[in-house]
Amino acid sequence: MFRLETKYSVIMPQLSNLVGQLSLSLGYAKEGDRCCVRTLRIHSNRLRLNSRFFAGKSVDTAPQIIGMLFSLCGTAQSVASVRACEQALGKPADAATEQQRDLQVSIETLFEHLLRLSQDWPAALGNEPPAAHELQALFKLKREVLQVPNPAVMDDIQHWFETRLLGLPTQRWLDYCIRHDVKKLSIRGKVGNLMTRVCANGWQELGNVTLHLLPDLETDWWLAKLASPTAEDFCAEPDVDGQACETSSLTRQWDNPALQVWREYYGSGLLTRLIARVLDMLECWWELGREIPPNFSTGLSLQQTARGLLVHRVVQANGLIQHYQIVAPTEWNFHPQGSLYQMLSGLQAPNEAELRRQAQALITALDPCVAYQLEIHHA
Repeated sequence: MFRLETKYSVIMPQLSNLVGQLSLSLGYAKEGDRCCVRTLRIHSNRLRLNSRFFAGKSVDTAPQIIGMLFSLCGTAQSVASVRACEQALGKPADAATEQQRDLQVSIETLFEHLLRLSQDWPAALGNEPPAAHELQALFKLKREVLQVPNPAVMDDIQHWFETRLLGLPTQRWLDYCIRHDVKKLSIRGKVGNLMTRVCANGWQELGNVTLHLLPDLETDWWLAKLASPTAEDFCAEPDVDGQACETSSLTRQWDNPALQVWREYYGSGLLTRLIARVLDMLECWWELGREIPPNFSTGLSLQQTARGLLVHRVVQANGLIQHYQIVAPTEWNFHPQGSLYQMLSGLQAPNEAELRRQAQALITALDPCVAYQLEIHHA
């Protein structure tokens, strides 16, 4: 979905043509009572920017446009863009900014996992979709952790996925996972329901093929590939020495000891991929918990001014202000039971006009930082 501002209207016609799709053409033939795939073509014309698309525009333009173009993983797209642009300009961000960016991407990644396990997997396997109130609760948690990242919200997120997805405390789920206890894992939770459906269909090894993991490649390798005359082709159909590779939650978790037994039973099949997705979600949750500071930090400033002591206090978490308080000298000096009250209480004058002048003199002496209105009336 596009969300383009007027300032970018000049390139809207181009952007409107960028959203594409993934096309898969699968041909099959009957063999006995089975339909067997015989031909398959996969073509992607999804959003892919020509390397000259931003040519001639300010470097600052790219991250803003990128952030508007991509709705899925939009934060990660924006952060990747702004980091590349900062590096190109030789203006790296400070450590606090980088930490905040990592935090935002981690939050996005965690909730992507939670949504895929809650919505997409059940839909693909024919299971019941999540109730509206469950998703509302999930989105509420996402808003809370984005606004005020703190351990309490992380505990709420853990409670959400333990009660709705895992159906078990996290550690117990992991214990069963390491032991390949399909029966115990399938008893409760939406993940358990997914496992039950996979097993009922006999799909545990569905899609089990030799996996080619995208290796860790040096920066120079990427720079050479993306600067080569065939870079556009590489962006469309990337490979490593002619080999198409996979980069996914499964490849990230491939060496996780908790996944080992699942790989031994089902290779890279569907059940292994489901377990890998859950493990990746849990790892993301743990990492995010480490990125959030355990305590808020507080700053206090006491500043003498012409009217007296001025105090500011700020409480922040991850660069976001949680509380900001000010105690001004006027609040002290014009306290309902304070100095002015005591001074005015003892006034005596021959008439109302004189009483007003005396009161005004005392008020001026205390020097309020705002205008005032003095009302004098018969008691």
